[in-house]
Amino acid sequence: MKIAAVIVTYNRFDKLKKSIDLMMQADRAPDEIVVVDNCSATDEYEQLLDFAKEQPALYCVRTKKNIGGAGGFAVGLKVAYERAATHLWIMDDDAYVSPTSLSSLVGKHEAIQGTGEWPGFICSKVNWVDGNICEMNQPQTSWDWTRPLRTDASLVKVDCCSFVSCFLSREALDKVGMPIVEFFIWFDDVEFTRRLSRIAPCYIDLDSVVVHDTPENKGVNFSLVNDANKWKYLHGANNEAWYLAHHGNILKWLNFTLGKWRDMQRGSVGWKNRSSVIRACLAGAMARYKPTSVHDFDLMRYVDL
Repeated sequence: MKIAAVIVTYNRFDKLKKSIDLMMQADRAPDEIVVVDNCSATDEYEQLLDFAKEQPALYCVRTKKNIGGAGGFAVGLKVAYERAATHLWIMDDDAYVSPTSLSSLVGKHEAIQGTGEWPGFICSKVNWVDGNICEMNQPQTSWDWTRPLRTDASLVKVDCCSFVSCFLSREALDKVGMPIVEFFIWFDDVEFTRRLSRIAPCYIDLDSVVVHDTPENKGVNFSLVNDANKWKYLHGANNEAWYLAHHGNILKWLNFTLGKWRDMQRGSVGWKNRSSVIRACLAGAMARYKPTSVHDFDLMRYVDL
């Protein structure tokens, strides 16, 4: 087993360093850490390169431009795949593992395989810095979420998860392809992991805990849209609208779009920002995104190796 952690970073070297230090100090460290620098400022990237000289496990690549979390993780997964990783551990640069985060995921993965079942992914429980759950990183449980409790109280079946501590095998990429680069940010992780849960059972491991050091503990709430954060919500609206239009039906898309309008109305979001979000929902419904297979993914389009 060769485990490669895949981390995407953008102008957060201090948090990235802490994340990597904790990974390497754990009772089971990844064999390699693929860091994708999403075209950070020059001084940030130089700090990363200096740090990499002290960490033989680090393998760093830099994108030609900022391609968002979706593009960064696709690049990192492709690099890890080509470097013969058998298992992949997807992680944000501001996520801090506990000493047993990875060892627990590996143990659960092996135990599930021992039953003859192939797990699509296993994710960690994600807390915020104060010990409460991190609102933006809670996976969605499946309809039969209690099934694993018969034999292992730490496993719960889920349909999707975030990219904060998501563990999977290289076969997962063979089966479902890559994250959709065009999503840029938000919902790329949900869409990718839902692809996996449609073909295999997936789980959250409650014994594996990771802390997500976000500025505040809030989920994605469209009542909070403002001029400063609108760009993120536009990506989120576009991406989820695409998913509902192409994997659901027009009624689900319409209910989603009206729901976002109601959320913004309750939050007294300005008319200009409201109309921008609704236009993003319309654009998503008409978009023609398509996942790329791991073998067809053109790495040289995004990085200079």
